[in-house]
Amino acid sequence: MPDYAGPNTGADPTIYNIYPYRIHHKRIQTDINLAQESSFSRTPRNTNRNYDDCPFYVHRPHLAFHRPPRVLYAGEDRKGKPKVLIHSSAFWCEYKLQYGNSLAASGAVDPRGLVKWRHDGGTRADRKRDDRKLKGYKVGNWHVPGDSGKNYDARVKMNRQNGTGQDPDVSIHTINPGLQGARAEGVVYLKWKSPLSLKTRQYDFNYAGVEFRWKGTKSVDKPGFRGVFVRYGHLKLEAQLPATMTGQEMSLPICLGKYTSSVTFKKFGHLELFDRAIWKLQDQINLSTMKLSDSELEEERGKNVKSSDLYQIIVATAMCMIESEKQKRAFAYKWLVLGDGEGADGSGGGGDGGE
Repeated sequence: MPDYAGPNTGADPTIYNIYPYRIHHKRIQTDINLAQESSFSRTPRNTNRNYDDCPFYVHRPHLAFHRPPRVLYAGEDRKGKPKVLIHSSAFWCEYKLQYGNSLAASGAVDPRGLVKWRHDGGTRADRKRDDRKLKGYKVGNWHVPGDSGKNYDARVKMNRQNGTGQDPDVSIHTINPGLQGARAEGVVYLKWKSPLSLKTRQYDFNYAGVEFRWKGTKSVDKPGFRGVFVRYGHLKLEAQLPATMTGQEMSLPICLGKYTSSVTFKKFGHLELFDRAIWKLQDQINLSTMKLSDSELEEERGKNVKSSDLYQIIVATAMCMIESEKQKRAFAYKWLVLGDGEGADGSGGGGDGGE
């Protein structure tokens, strides 16, 4: 693989600390929140915030009688740009990830964290035929406790009464028959590889012809006595390049990152991503599959790796894997110890909405 020294890709990995926020959401940041750290933690206590650290935020909206996707934002909260919609399925079998800059550029995701009805892609059959189409959600006339975006809904209703602004529940085809609703630029499916096997902690996905797999690992060491209790929560990400890229029939997998679980309930753990390896892989993908011109290739090489689709897909799939493994352990405990097997929907239950 070419050894290009990509921008903002030093030898050191980027370490993201993953904290729960309002129970159902996640903050993914390089700085450390001491209030949510374990007193036993050996994580370096660097409290200097770097505003160029490219944080991420996962918001799980709640809407009564619906299961809207979670949203990965590039930023500290919902004021950031939406990058990935994360759809879950029952029993953690599959996650559908719709990604791309079009989600932010078109204003498809509203302040509720939901896709506007204006960009609805049609019936379920329509969205199945074209999996880049989005499912839209109308502004509700009533709410249940915990629903997302009540303030936003109130503003929309006020605008309707005053006859101001564009109504988000009016289809874009009604506004202009020549316009098309927003669509994801790409779709990735993260699938549970072998639920009924000895390798239950493995999820696979394909991006640009490269096979990726998140898998459980014991090679990640969590020192100390309490580390024994989280050894089955550690993960790593590997990429297997096809022969068309490497020129070899069988090549060794490339490790792109690892996740170390935390012993405290105030923190999920930390995600370590090897930016240089990811950047080199992205460059190889651009060379082999994207069919870019020389000028386009140089432009891609000048971008920050953290702004690439690949990097954001890696972060999104990591959140799926972390959440699913946590829920499966909780489900197993309830089923074996308490005799209660509810909550196996792969999405983590109801959302906290919150403004």
